[in-house]
Amino acid sequence: MRKCFFSLVIVFGVIVFGLLLGSPAQATKLVTYSSGGGGGDEARAGAVEGNYVIDLNRGYAFYLSDSGAGSPEAGDSLVPPDLLRILQGGDAALEAVRQCLEYIRPMLANPGGVRQLRASGALHDAGSVKLLTPLPNPHRILAIGLNYREHIEEVGREMPNALTVFAKASMPIGPGDPIRIPKIVKQPDYEVELAFVIGKPASNVSKEDALDYVAGYMTFNDVTARAIQDRTSQWVLGKSVDTFAAAGPYLVLKDEIPDPQNLELKTYIDDELLQNSNTADMLFTVADIIADITQFLTLQPGTIIATGTPSGVGSGRTPPRWLRPGDTIRVEVQGLGVLENPVEQGD
Repeated sequence: MRKCFFSLVIVFGVIVFGLLLGSPAQATKLVTYSSGGGGGDEARAGAVEGNYVIDLNRGYAFYLSDSGAGSPEAGDSLVPPDLLRILQGGDAALEAVRQCLEYIRPMLANPGGVRQLRASGALHDAGSVKLLTPLPNPHRILAIGLNYREHIEEVGREMPNALTVFAKASMPIGPGDPIRIPKIVKQPDYEVELAFVIGKPASNVSKEDALDYVAGYMTFNDVTARAIQDRTSQWVLGKSVDTFAAAGPYLVLKDEIPDPQNLELKTYIDDELLQNSNTADMLFTVADIIADITQFLTLQPGTIIATGTPSGVGSGRTPPRWLRPGDTIRVEVQGLGVLENPVEQGD
């Protein structure tokens, strides 16, 4: 009886101690959304919280006014309505976003708080808006080729001793947007990838400091016109067909992804699992990539870098499995959400 009593005391103490420490921080999922209202409300920065989307610019203004922390007008420069401009604001802007969300989150459990937030224009039901790609207007998109050991083996290449870096010139599409296959493209392929977004200017960065320059991470589909890619040693055209860069649904802030080198990646076409790997198989880590590239060029806030794809691509299969109109492709990276796109025939 006494042993049982002491066991209960210990369990109770552990629970209380856990409550005092607090539960794990809720993941901050930054998005760009459209409410369909047109005008200045067409594409705005937000954050997904459960069944709601919080408008970051209006939410920060609400926080300043409701808490008495400052004038609502003062927030426009720190948390503007555009996610790229927020990232260009650096650590100060992201800290303001965190303050805003920490203030608003408890209100979402209270009907009165929800009404206040709706009245201010800071809150939408998730089902009433469309999530766009998080960064419709990135500074640029760079990508890394041949960066997973098993993928390098499946395509019959030797292990590289340096990064293969190329640019994707097409603008990203978001969740639900169609990947359109032009008639000239006969071998359209899929590539699930972990992408990261630069949060502050990065030049000549050491590997040890590299992750300090990451704003966050997201899921990326580096769709590729394989025959176009392979016809010369330059990959840009085969990687830059319109709609061949899908990113989203969220940009998850870096603090909530403690180890980018231990994340599962998967690709499904309809219900068929085609890629199933982990970022631990990467030859060059996120930190390696930043340290190497910044020896040559300065990475600016809002730069998206896709880190390469694992094994299981269509070109590595027998017979090859190319994307086909009518397919629905779903790519996911652990902790970063699921990105789903229909495949359509283009012109």
